[in-house]
Amino acid sequence: MIAIRTSIQRQCGATLLISLIMLVVLTLFAVTGFNLSSVNLKIAGNYQQQKAMEAAAQEAIEQVLSSSAAFGAGSQSISVGPYTVAVTGPAGGTTGPKCNYAVIAKGFTKKEGELTPEDTDWEFRASVLDALSGARAVIVQGARMRLLSGNCP
Repeated sequence: MIAIRTSIQRQCGATLLISLIMLVVLTLFAVTGFNLSSVNLKIAGNYQQQKAMEAAAQEAIEQVLSSSAAFGAGSQSISVGPYTVAVTGPAGGTTGPKCNYAVIAKGFTKKEGELTPEDTDWEFRASVLDALSGARAVIVQGARMRLLSGNCP
């Protein structure tokens, strides 16, 4: 009986110490879980923002492509949703879309004094800058278009 009582007296603080250590470990697991979910949420938000900016740039290029008058024009600023997209040539700046080359369209012959169609290849660069985050998206797209001769400088 005396041996049992001595054993119980020795263990009084050990249970409390082990319980506190386990509580600290579980608290660290919970804090780590919260931090990881916060980081994952930021990553998903940034990815969504980047895709929205890319879609705005693509839509601006499509608007420029839908107008044949824009092929000879300089750089253009187009508003797409909350973004302002600058559509320029391959080097950016103030130059407009660049005509890479033109060839006489197949099935046509060029006679002197006549306008014949040409197959022209153009390069567009659309840049979007998010003023709030400072993020930038740039989309470069090529387009082949049949235009009358003389439109490819």
